[in-house]
Order: sequence, then C-alpha cells, then structure tokens
Amino acid sequence: MKKSFLFAAAAVIVAASCTKNGTIETPDPLDDGTPVAVEFSASAPKNIEVKSTGSVQTNWASNVLKIYSYETGVTDFAAATPFINNVEAAAPATGNRGTISVLNPENNEPFYYVAGKYYDFYGYHIDDAATAEPTVNTDGVYVPFTITGAQDLMIAKADQATDIEAAGQTGTVLPERAYSAYAARRGVHPSLIFRHQLARFTFEIVAGSEAGSNINVDGISIFSAASGELKVAGENRGLTNLSTEQVELKLQENGTDGSQELTPTQPNAYTEERNNPKSVGESLMVLPGESEYRMLVYTSQTGVTTAIDPQEWTLDISNVTGGVEGATSFEAGYSYKVTIIVYGLEQVEITAELEDWKDGGSTVLDPDQF
Repeated sequence: MKKSFLFAAAAVIVAASCTKNGTIETPDPLDDGTPVAVEFSASAPKNIEVKSTGSVQTNWASNVLKIYSYETGVTDFAAATPFINNVEAAAPATGNRGTISVLNPENNEPFYYVAGKYYDFYGYHIDDAATAEPTVNTDGVYVPFTITGAQDLMIAKADQATDIEAAGQTGTVLPERAYSAYAARRGVHPSLIFRHQLARFTFEIVAGSEAGSNINVDGISIFSAASGELKVAGENRGLTNLSTEQVELKLQENGTDGSQELTPTQPNAYTEERNNPKSVGESLMVLPGESEYRMLVYTSQTGVTTAIDPQEWTLDISNVTGGVEGATSFEAGYSYKVTIIVYGLEQVEITAELEDWKDGGSTVLDPDQF
C-alpha cells in the first residue's frame, strides 16, 4: 500500500508540471529522453564517383571521408571543443548516396546527441593530398595540401533547411533546432553533399593522319599551382592560402596498386572521320580559377631513339566548346575533355570540351590553325 501511494503521488507531480493555463499538456512520446544516435548520409553530385585513385564519377566505392561537428553558433573554433573531431568514415560502398557509419574512436560506438544542444556537421575528402594535420583557427578548420593532379578534393556541410524538408518536417522542426535529438526523433538527419573543389581535365587521342597512328603519346602535363589549404569547417569553406608557384602536374593512369606513370599509348588506326578516339590516363585535377593553363604533350616513335622535345600548348577557356556561356575561367566542379589529334612526331592538334562532373565544354588545339 505504501509503495502504491508513493507512485500515485509521483504521477500527480508529473501531471502538474505539464499544466499550462489550467490545461494538462500531453508530452510528445517522441521526446521520452532516450539517447539518440547521430545518423548520417553522404551524397556526391549526380553522376559523380570517388574512385580508389583519381576522380569521383558514379560510385563512392567506400573511399575515406573525414567528419567534423561543432555546436551551432560557435564563434571561436580554436577555443571550442568539437563534438566530432576529424573522425574517419567509409563512404557508401555503392552508388553516389547512402548512409555512413561515424563511430566514436574512444568506444567504437555512434555519437549521441546531447540533450538541448544543436550541431553543425562538416565533411571532406582529400585522398592522400594532406601534408599535415588540420589546423584549427578562430574562424574554422584548415587542412594543408599539395596535389599531384591525381587527387580529388571535396567538402560538404549539412544543410538544416534541406534535411528538414526532405524529412517532411517543415514547420514542425525549425532550422535552429536541427541538428539535435529533438530533430532526429522526427527523422531529420544530417546529409553531407560533397562538392568538388578542383577543375578536372580528361584526355583522348586520335590519329590525324596515317603517320599519326604510329606515334606514342608518352605523357601529358598541365602546369598549375599545387599547394594551399582546404578550409573544411566554418564560414567561406573551400580552397584558400594558395601558392603561386606553377608546378608540372603529370597525367597518370589507374594501376593495380593505385595511380601509376602513364603507359605510352598510340592512337587507334587513322580514319578520315577521326571518329575513333582513345582515352588516355585517368584525369588531371588542378586548382581552378585560371583562364588558361600551360600544357605539354610528350611524344615518341617506336624504334626511333632521337629525343623529341615536348610540344607546348595553351588551354584557353575562350576556346572551349559546349561549356557555360560567358565562362571566363576553368571552374571547380567542371570536367573538360581535351582531344589531342596526332599527325606525326612534330604535329599535334588539341581540342577541348566540357564533360562529366558538370559539363565545362571541349577544346581543340590544331597545328594547322597556328
């Protein structure tokens, strides 16, 4: 009897605490105080893939992502304690979207929202381009990098309004209450959409004459600045503090153990229509924002030992076809297809067009036009 009375008294106290204006409010059963784990999904732009080597095209392929989280409204990242601190997570195994498992390295369990707190979530993918551990400044987190042309740099930040709408909770969950245990109980979870930070070039070769069918393309290079910092958390995220030194970035190809030096490649047999191009290498990814890039094409002929100087060309945005109208520079997130027409050891023609990621156009460099 005594225990039953105490239980009844407790029930009266709970009901009284929920009374407002004389009306008893029914607590939302979703907010029962049960700890809520942080659930993520990761997306890449449509038709994009992160490969084990090279660029992102149609499938995440379980590549490594890095995740940060801070309380919403932080004004000094250097003084703040991150909720999630540069934790590795495997991207989805297939497709360009899927859930990812972000586990606390201290206990190998999910991270759980702290009641009454709200968070921002950030992600980045940097391949092996990082040259040091991230630096945390007052305004955000920076990762130093140096690229070789084979790495794809990407960043992401979960958007509260977008995920609230996707969960069908517009008007129910306010953006300032996401991301949190409250929002997660209503199906609002952070979705990280990764966006490319570099400009991408792919290459194909085609014989422009009978002689061109017997020429080896031994190497292709683009000169670009190659180092800087990738700001991955805070406002104004992206490439920053970039070097000005121009470095020769060499096209590589996918090998069994990662990227490898380009194998000398001959065009397919010559046809007058030049309709049988051959793809060369994976791609070259360079720092964006330039109106032109210096390019070298290295050639040789089987059985000929005389060294041939590389042919130098300029990739000019004004010569790109099929791209964004009025574009004045090669932009991040765009892929440009470069067609190299080989006539002989001393004659090469180049075109370029935009393709893949976002179509940037194409361009042709033709010796007969110079």
